[in-house]
Amino acid sequence: MNKKKTIAVAIVLALVLLIGGMLAFFTDTDTATNVFVLGDNIEISLSETDWDPADANGIHPGAVVDKNPVITNDSTTTPAYVFAEVIVPCYSSNANTTIDTPLFSLDTIGSGWNLMSTSSIDQTNKTITYVYNYGTASGMTSLAAEASTPAVFATVTLDDDLTAAQKATASATTNIVVNAYGIQIDNLGVTAPSAIFDLF
Repeated sequence: MNKKKTIAVAIVLALVLLIGGMLAFFTDTDTATNVFVLGDNIEISLSETDWDPADANGIHPGAVVDKNPVITNDSTTTPAYVFAEVIVPCYSSNANTTIDTPLFSLDTIGSGWNLMSTSSIDQTNKTITYVYNYGTASGMTSLAAEASTPAVFATVTLDDDLTAAQKATASATTNIVVNAYGIQIDNLGVTAPSAIFDLF
């Protein structure tokens, strides 16, 4: 191969390498990183500002006692659906072995609360359970972050028909237990209050 041909081939190879190198500079890559911020956990608390244990000591039939359970959404950003489960002791109105009557009534149900369900009386534990949802019979009301519900009820009244014989059929401990429940409002897959409560 003569010098002219060798120079020509070298020039062509140099051009090919130059063009190949230039093509490499036209390629590109990119990455999209999206930031997802997880919402606050649901945090609720239950308070009874009017409750005084001394008021419930040594009470007699017909006694009205202040007891005002309020649920607060302690989350700073996340709204919640809330429920209150109230377990009330019962007694036998016929002074026999069948427990059939709640010992207390729940008075002045708060605005926005709906009685969602009432259990049959538990003969073993001598209790009846009421479940209230914050909302209506067909839907829930969202409780905003850092907001509180009205009291589920304001007072309880000891049955004024209670006799000494009937009192003996009640449980030795006559506690009214209130349990509060809170859940996120989105992505639940169900909308009916009872179905949402079943998620617990």
